[in-house]
Amino acid sequence: MTYSLKEIEKYSIIGWMVNNAIKNEKGDLIDFIDHPYLYDIYRDPAGNLVCMKAAQVGLSTAEIIKNHYDARCKKMDIIYTLPTDSDVNIFVGGKVNRIISNNPCMLADTKDKDSIEVKQVGNSMIYFRGSWTKKSAIMVTADRLCHDEKDSSKADVIADYQARLQHSKFKQTHVFSHPSVKGFGVDVEWAQSDQKEWFIQCPHCEKWQYLSWNTEIPERMSVDLERKEFVCKKCFGILDKEVRRNGHWRKKKGKEDAKFSGYHVSLLMAVWITAADVCEKWNDVITGKQTEDYFYNKVLGLPYSGAGNVVNEETIKSLVTTEKNDYNGRIVIGVDTGIKLRYVVGNKLGLMGYGEMTDYMPDAANGLELNQTLEYFLLKFENSIMVIDQGGDIIGSRKLKAKYPGRVFLCHYRKDRKALQLITWAEGDEFGNVVVDRNRMMQLVIDEATEIRWKLYNGTWNDWYDYYLHWSHIFRVSEEDKVTQQPIYVWRRADRDDWVHATIYWRIGIDRFGVGGGVDLPGAELKPNSYFVHPDNTVDFDPGTMFNIKGPGEDPEEDWRNI
Repeated sequence: MTYSLKEIEKYSIIGWMVNNAIKNEKGDLIDFIDHPYLYDIYRDPAGNLVCMKAAQVGLSTAEIIKNHYDARCKKMDIIYTLPTDSDVNIFVGGKVNRIISNNPCMLADTKDKDSIEVKQVGNSMIYFRGSWTKKSAIMVTADRLCHDEKDSSKADVIADYQARLQHSKFKQTHVFSHPSVKGFGVDVEWAQSDQKEWFIQCPHCEKWQYLSWNTEIPERMSVDLERKEFVCKKCFGILDKEVRRNGHWRKKKGKEDAKFSGYHVSLLMAVWITAADVCEKWNDVITGKQTEDYFYNKVLGLPYSGAGNVVNEETIKSLVTTEKNDYNGRIVIGVDTGIKLRYVVGNKLGLMGYGEMTDYMPDAANGLELNQTLEYFLLKFENSIMVIDQGGDIIGSRKLKAKYPGRVFLCHYRKDRKALQLITWAEGDEFGNVVVDRNRMMQLVIDEATEIRWKLYNGTWNDWYDYYLHWSHIFRVSEEDKVTQQPIYVWRRADRDDWVHATIYWRIGIDRFGVGGGVDLPGAELKPNSYFVHPDNTVDFDPGTMFNIKGPGEDPEEDWRNI
C-alpha cells in the first residue's frame, strides 16, 4: 500500500516536519546533521519520556514541536510546566511564539486561540503553567504533563499535577531537565528509565563506548585534558566530530521493564562543542570562576554528588544524644506553618523535641484545648520566645503575636541586598517581625550541624528519625544571581521540609535571645532530664526539675496543673 506525503504526516512526526519544512525559533530548518541524537527522541512514541540533559542541546525545541504534533494528530490536551510564571512569559514569548510564527502550518493550527498561557491546536489545548503556585495545578485536565526544568520547579506542585491525568486515556508524563543532585528532580524519573546513552565506535580499535568524564580514572575519561581532544577510552585515539555524530542510542542492561524511556544528553555529544571548549569550562572550575556542580549539571548533564549539596543521614545522626538538656537560658520554639503546625523546642544547646500542633490558641467552641495549641509552650516556659513562619494561616499567628508582644515574632524570608545582614529584627511599627536571608541562614544552620555546634537531646535515633526525614528532602543547586550574574547556591526541596524551617526559626531566636548569643558547644555537666516533646505530642515531664513560675517554696506540680 502506498501513502501520499500528506497521509504520512498523520503517522510520522518526521514526515510532518519534512513535508512542512519545520523551522526553529531562529528560522533555521530543523535537521539532524548537528543534532543526530535528537532524531530518535522526536520519533519516540513512549508515553513516559525522560531526558536528563545539559544546557542548550535542543530538547526544549524538540518538546515544543512534539507537543504541537501530538496535540494536532492525536488530539491530546497537554500541560507544559516551567519553574515560574515569569519563565513561562519568557519561554512562550521568546521561543514558542517564534517557532509558531516561522511555520505556517503551526500558525494555521493555532489561529483560534493563541495567548501566552494557552495555545489551541485544532480541537486540542496546550497550557503553559508555572510551578510555584498551587492554583496552577488544579485548573485544567490533561493527557500529557510536560515538565521542563523540573529540578528548578516546586516539587509538591509538580506532584499535584499528576491528578490532572486521572480522566485521560493517555496519562503521559514527559520530563526534560538538567539535573541537580542524586535522588531529586529529573534523577527520580531517570532512575526509573531504561537509561539510554549515545554510543559511538572508535575508528582505531573499533570499541563501542559512550563519552564520559572522570578526572580520577583515565579509562573513564573521554577528554584528554593535555591534548584537548576527545579520545577513545581504550586506545586513546582521537575521536573527531564525525565519529561523535555517527552514534546510536543503547539501553543499559537490566532496564527492559523500565517505566520511562530515558535519554542522557551531554555537551560531550554536541558536535559544535570542541574538546577545547569543554577543557575551558573545566578550567573555570579549577580557577574558581564556576562551580563544579554547575559543570556536572549544565555541561555533563549529570547529577552532582559532591559534599555539601545534601544533608545526609550521618550529619543528623551525629547530633542525636541520649544526654539530658539542662534547660538553662531562654527556651525558643520554632514553628513552620501550613496545614499542620510543625515545631521544634530548644535552647542554645540544641533541641529537646519536635512535633505537631493543631492550632495557635485554644478554641473551646471547636473543642481545642490548650495542649493542642502553640500557646501551650508560651505558658509552659516562662519568658520563652516563639519564631513563626509568617506564611500559612496569617490570622492565627498574628493573634498570637498580639497577645504576647516581645515574645512571638513572625519570620519573613527576604534577601537584604543593602545591609547584607543575615537576620534583621524590625523596630518601631514593624516590631515583632524578623527578616532573614533564607539560603544563607539555612547554610549556616547546616554548617553548624556538620560541626556539631548544637545537638538533638533526650532521645535515640528512632526518636529523631521523622525529624531527619525532612532534612533528607532538601538539596542545594547552583544558580546564576539575576543581579550580580554570579553563581550562587540555593537550597530547594523535593518533599516536606517543615522541621528544617522550624529549626531555622529556632536558630534565629537563639541568635538574639540565647544566653551568650548564638549556639555554643555543650560543655558543662548536664542536669537530669526534665522534658521531652515526642512526635505524637506526648510529654515526659518531671515537674521538680522544670521551672518555678510561682517562686521558691511553691509547689511546682501544682503550678503544672494550673497551666
